[in-house]
Amino acid sequence: MAKQEWEVEEKSMKIVFESPTGTIFENPNVDDLRQSMIDSFPDYWYQGIGTATIDYFDDEKDQRSLLIFPIDEHGIYLKYLVMENRRVSEEWLSLEIPLALDQFVESSDEWYASIGLFMPLEKAWTAISEFLVSGERTELINWINSEDMPEDSNW
Repeated sequence: MAKQEWEVEEKSMKIVFESPTGTIFENPNVDDLRQSMIDSFPDYWYQGIGTATIDYFDDEKDQRSLLIFPIDEHGIYLKYLVMENRRVSEEWLSLEIPLALDQFVESSDEWYASIGLFMPLEKAWTAISEFLVSGERTELINWINSEDMPEDSNW
């Protein structure tokens, strides 16, 4: 009987991190990201535009992105996006204080977000670190679909 050979295709995964200064890192070191984003909070975020993006690409999923918006007084707000054919098909927002969705704070240059979306740093890091591993939004924090946001909120 002839030996049958199987060709196994390796899964290809890439993480792209765009820092507040616009510098792009492929497959960044997780410990370095934590040191910058959380341990050096808020100083790290005073650079450039003050926000960051992590894009997760693999062979089996469409692109996933995690947008990171920090504020000194309130912590970090996350926006999780699923992209299909370069369009957003799902948009989820971190949700910390549902009753504060009608209160706003300037989170970047003249852009305001609901205070209720901002989480404490360690909680935000839980979501960020899980995204770095899986490309998925964690179930360890609360999320709200942008379509379900109240009319008097902003994201």
